[in-house]
Amino acid sequence: MNISDKSLLFATAFYHAEGRSPNAWTFSERSKLDMYYRCMVVCYASIRRLYPDAKMALFSNRELPEPFNSQLKSLEVRTMFCASGYVDDTAFKNGFPGCLFTLDVIEHLAYQQNDFSHLILLDSDCIVRDRLDGLLDKLESNEETVYAYEPGYPTNMVANGQSRASLTLALSYFSGQMIAPPVPLYGGEFYALSAKSLEKLAMRIAVFWEWMKAEGIQIFGDNLTEEHVMSVVLAQSGNNVHGASALVKRIWTAAVFSTVNGIESGIPIWHLPSEKKKGFVKLYQHWLDYKGFAGLNNDDFKRLVDNHIPLHVGGRKYPGRTALLRLRNAGKVLVTGRL
Repeated sequence: MNISDKSLLFATAFYHAEGRSPNAWTFSERSKLDMYYRCMVVCYASIRRLYPDAKMALFSNRELPEPFNSQLKSLEVRTMFCASGYVDDTAFKNGFPGCLFTLDVIEHLAYQQNDFSHLILLDSDCIVRDRLDGLLDKLESNEETVYAYEPGYPTNMVANGQSRASLTLALSYFSGQMIAPPVPLYGGEFYALSAKSLEKLAMRIAVFWEWMKAEGIQIFGDNLTEEHVMSVVLAQSGNNVHGASALVKRIWTAAVFSTVNGIESGIPIWHLPSEKKKGFVKLYQHWLDYKGFAGLNNDDFKRLVDNHIPLHVGGRKYPGRTALLRLRNAGKVLVTGRL
């Protein structure tokens, strides 16, 4: 592999926006933000132990408060600011305040003199357990290659206002030709791509966005997230886009909903949306108490993660679980018509 760790940029896009946290309810705005800040520290620390020479950045609209700002600096994470044109555009709405900031970050990086060759953009509630050398080998072979995580939603399942079917139809209208098969819906927690592809990607995002504002919104409505836009835009790249399911998994560990199936130990990046107030808190405290993760070898670090975020196939067991699951499934059938 010829890609140097020094030429890699691992980054997170986080826009400070008022509103609820969809995957972790909190009592106050400050407690919500602190929850995300702890995740960031753990995420970046997990990367730094594997990539001591890589560049790391937090893209945000303001600096983090102490002690989190100093903690990120201790991990050599740069806080970088950029415009928020997509976030601030009132033409569209969604239930994830600030999620469109990823599009702003891509636009910002597309027109900068960048000091990195490849970008790995991931959510803050991710833990990186292994290096991604195989992925980087493939990225190096073709600068148009993009890796993105596909959760595997059914074609007609509506996710935050759009489905794979509606997005496929939107791309068909937009491009002037029928698209088949249905486009993948990428989850948004992981993108890996060459810096050389950023300008073309940013241009495609801008063109589709303007079309949606002018025409598409009349047909497909005004519910739009970064996942929707990126899924349509990446579908235009054809064979250059690769699924990242062997590298990343969105792992739900909630008491009433689990996606654990026993293969997680072989996946380098765990995305853990329901661990923001549990596992990440424990790992953050360990990071504080033991002054980091750097002294842990791979086996020790994985053991630490496993101890604080135990994964149980089928979900955690607790009194009344069976009755609660039956009630949840009955409600889901009534609302959606499917399990």
